[in-house]
Amino acid sequence: MPPRYGGYRGNHCARAQDLLFQSMAEWLIHVAVVAEPYRVPSGDNWVGDTEGVVAITSRSIVGSPAFDNVVRGRVYVSAFVDDVMVVGVYFSPNKSLADFEQFLAEVGVLISRRRSGRVLVAGDLNAKSVAWGCPATDPRGRELEEWAMATGLTVLNRGSVNTCVRQQGGSIVDVTFADAALARRVRGWKVLENVETLSDHRYLRFDISASSVLPSGPTPLREDGPRWSLSRIDRDFLVEVEVLNRPDCEEENLYKNHPESQAAAHREGMHG
Repeated sequence: MPPRYGGYRGNHCARAQDLLFQSMAEWLIHVAVVAEPYRVPSGDNWVGDTEGVVAITSRSIVGSPAFDNVVRGRVYVSAFVDDVMVVGVYFSPNKSLADFEQFLAEVGVLISRRRSGRVLVAGDLNAKSVAWGCPATDPRGRELEEWAMATGLTVLNRGSVNTCVRQQGGSIVDVTFADAALARRVRGWKVLENVETLSDHRYLRFDISASSVLPSGPTPLREDGPRWSLSRIDRDFLVEVEVLNRPDCEEENLYKNHPESQAAAHREGMHG
């Protein structure tokens, strides 16, 4: 069975991270990028950065893809999954622009040394740009635009739906990039507006076709967890959700509509 992939941001809320794993099980997602995870266990299905703020994980089931050529840095981690270099990133809004530039330089060197032409970068970089749907571009967004162009990456975001919604308003700070060849295989990129995340950040989700001969660009994606034909789709990505320490993270019985039994193995990995 071809692997399916995903990603997530956690901000140390166990309940919200547990909900993500249940959603991964329901949607048959194999791999996720997790920013600010509640915990990064030492199992084979987890790889994290050196600061504990971002990780890549897979479901604890037979057939889940193995991680290869793992590189751990400060606020970024990368691993090859089959022929795709997946780079998970998180950059705090409290750090300086100079720190951001240094971070981008390090990730750029990492990408330039990859052994494959396929790369996916996913994360909350707290940068705003009209290039990914924001109403205006801030200094960090301008730096990220220039970096992506110099690195040969294409923005995958489509539309102008906010990826983060708070009482003060919404923003688009969760961004995904891919090299040009991989980007042509992306279909159905979408912000999932009506899916509970226990977070101010929403899930982003898209498919990557098995062949670049399929049409590129966004296609409709159901929000209730569609099932894909394995003959047409070989990778499904669930990307980005920031999980904040909200009071309801501690409540019981939050997941009545989620298949908890399917996620039991992954939760055991979390707490074991």
